[in-house]
Amino acid sequence: MTIYLDSRYADGPLFKAKDTRSPNNVVTVFRTFPVYSVSFSLYEVTEIDRIENIAVKFLGNPELWWQIMDINPEILNPFEIPLGTLLRIPNE
Repeated sequence: MTIYLDSRYADGPLFKAKDTRSPNNVVTVFRTFPVYSVSFSLYEVTEIDRIENIAVKFLGNPELWWQIMDINPEILNPFEIPLGTLLRIPNE
């Protein structure tokens, strides 16, 4: 597992666990989500949306998709957001 110094996971504590289904260990980085005191707008996901496109539309950069995910921690997979989901979008 490689974690780059500029990753938002770089300073997170590591947790190592045994995978009982294989001889391998699983390494996970724990990350505490930041507490935001920013305003946000709501956006309903449509069938043509992808998280990168939503980031471009509202934040101006596809690489900022993680900012949307940070204030929507209930969404576990940013690449499979169900149709109709209301996302909180941070206001700039």
